[in-house]
Amino acid sequence: MRNKTWLVLAIALIAGALVLGGCTTKVVSAPAGSVLYTVTASGEGKAIAAPDQAEMSFGVTTQGAEAKKTLDDAAKQADKIIAALKRAGVAAEDLQTSGVSLYPQQDYSNDRAPRITGYQATIQVRVTMKDISKVGDIIEAGAGAGANQISGPTFTLSEKSVSREEAIKAAVADAKSRAEVMAKAAGKSVGDVISVSETGVNAPPIYYGAEKSSLDASYAAAIEPGTLDVTASVTIVFELE
Repeated sequence: MRNKTWLVLAIALIAGALVLGGCTTKVVSAPAGSVLYTVTASGEGKAIAAPDQAEMSFGVTTQGAEAKKTLDDAAKQADKIIAALKRAGVAAEDLQTSGVSLYPQQDYSNDRAPRITGYQATIQVRVTMKDISKVGDIIEAGAGAGANQISGPTFTLSEKSVSREEAIKAAVADAKSRAEVMAKAAGKSVGDVISVSETGVNAPPIYYGAEKSSLDASYAAAIEPGTLDVTASVTIVFELE
């Protein structure tokens, strides 16, 4: 009786884990005394998508004789940059301090032991732009607020993009087509789906490098987001009939 109770509890726990984990696996049981034959196929799907967001980095570097004051000066300048970016339409949740550094500047001349002559502080602010039509305005805002290190924009695709779903659907269709070819060659036909797993959805970003000295109106006007190639891969196990 105790063994039966443990068996029931184990089955309940496994079923609960599948539900909570969002598992897409369908359990197919073979009749007693028979063997369940399966075919496993991998598929790849592609889609073309226009980027729907962009990322940039705005940094400021300061130099001074004292470490604390040098870092404080950089922090004050970074605050000005953040305020300017917010006025340009960037939401607070799309701004992130991505790096803070403070290094001593040393003099190695005259074959002497190195001595500290001052300090250099750098603070980087990362920006995610949900409206890529504002890239030019945001570049001008950051540069105008005193950012002396600017990189980007990098155009990317958000997780909610419909193109990702299209690529996955195409990958599933490709896997089924491959499975049908293998099944036919073996004198069988494809039956129910036993399991599906996504092995990756990739959309390599488009990167534009910007130097501070080149950031003017003509540079901003020349930026074109282009399109991204979205690739999805899946692996599916089918029952053979």
